[in-house]
Amino acid sequence: MAGDKKLSETIQLDQLLTEKSSVEDEGHELDEEQRQLKIRAKVLTEKIIQELRKRNNTKQENVNQLQGTVNDLESQLNALTVSTISGETHETTETIEEPTETAETYPEEPPAETTDDTVSVTEVAEEIDMDSRDKKKRKFF
Repeated sequence: MAGDKKLSETIQLDQLLTEKSSVEDEGHELDEEQRQLKIRAKVLTEKIIQELRKRNNTKQENVNQLQGTVNDLESQLNALTVSTISGETHETTETIEEPTETAETYPEEPPAETTDDTVSVTEVAEEIDMDSRDKKKRKFF
């Protein structure tokens, strides 16, 4: 019986050593799989970063184009404002320079009929405004 017990312990020891070896092999395989997954995750993350950078570059280009358009429109608005203000100043100056005695001495007369050769400041401002709108339309289409 002592021999059977020794044989049984030897078989158990061999089984345990075999199991230990298979568990160690499984551990090495899991380590390798983990390493491969880390590499794959790193590669995928780098690809995502590249795609995000491409999208950001495209968005930045769009923002730059829009900023340029806004700057152009602001310049046009400033030009129109300056021309409108100078036109209004001219009208105001003419009104102030008229003598007040004439209005008191003579009764009101209807304004003389204008011919096609005369153009008011308002008409000129409207033409300028229409031209700038046409430019805006052409720019976008």
